[in-house]
Amino acid sequence: MEMGIVLSRVRKDEKRLIAEADRRGIDVTTIDNTRQVFELDRRHIDLDVVLERCVDHHRAVYALTVFDRWGIPTVNRQSVVETCGNRLLTTLALRENGVPTPDVRVAYTPNSALEAMEDLGYPVVLRPVEGPEDQLVSRIGDKYTAATVLEHKRILGAYHHSIFFMQKHIDAPGHDIRAYVVGDETVAAVSVLTHHWIGTIAAGGLMEKVPVTEELNALAVSAVKSIGGGIAVVDMVRTGNAWFVQEMGRPTGLSDASDATGVNIPGKIMDYVVDTVEQGGRNS
Repeated sequence: MEMGIVLSRVRKDEKRLIAEADRRGIDVTTIDNTRQVFELDRRHIDLDVVLERCVDHHRAVYALTVFDRWGIPTVNRQSVVETCGNRLLTTLALRENGVPTPDVRVAYTPNSALEAMEDLGYPVVLRPVEGPEDQLVSRIGDKYTAATVLEHKRILGAYHHSIFFMQKHIDAPGHDIRAYVVGDETVAAVSVLTHHWIGTIAAGGLMEKVPVTEELNALAVSAVKSIGGGIAVVDMVRTGNAWFVQEMGRPTGLSDASDATGVNIPGKIMDYVVDTVEQGGRNS
């Protein structure tokens, strides 16, 4: 089997994925999206499957679009990556499939955004529609802070600052969970313990293993199926007896999560890639 990995750079996670591919006798070709040129009038890359590991969302979507046109199975599919990389599309997909999410508002001007925050009730989390989970994210606790942040965004003026995606903040300290879903199974789950309200390793967080209960597995798998299936990380919180899916994203932090849980997540992903090819691309 010949597998391509389209990526921006070879990080620790990619090294572990390549090692798992090698253990399974899979020939790996790395496709550097900073150097790759696609000729659209002919198929000039011949692979059995492509695994997407790009940093940039739009480069990923466009590369997968080309591979799809060429009939090469990809993990994940282009439509899944496009949805998962856009918080509005993800939220709509989750809600349409009955997956519980925090209340959300979308607005296009500072004045309408301020009205939306007042309607949601503080605190409110302001996120860009696209972008990493820990970038350009603000927790806003009152009208005066909201007005200040919105004014900053107005002056910055870039496209991503002119679309306001607002989410009701759910306070559930110690109950933030990152569930790693591969196909129809939550293979591992962790909680990131940190002093910061955004629980990330970059913010000094410590990963702790979380048991994968039937309830947790059902919600995480349902969330991934809502966006079209494949492999993804589901960020969830629990407050009281209620669960909420706050974010979804590409499977990152594989090495840290594997070390924390004892589960070989890169190996699980590679098994899924192999099964995708054996199923004629239907798993992807």
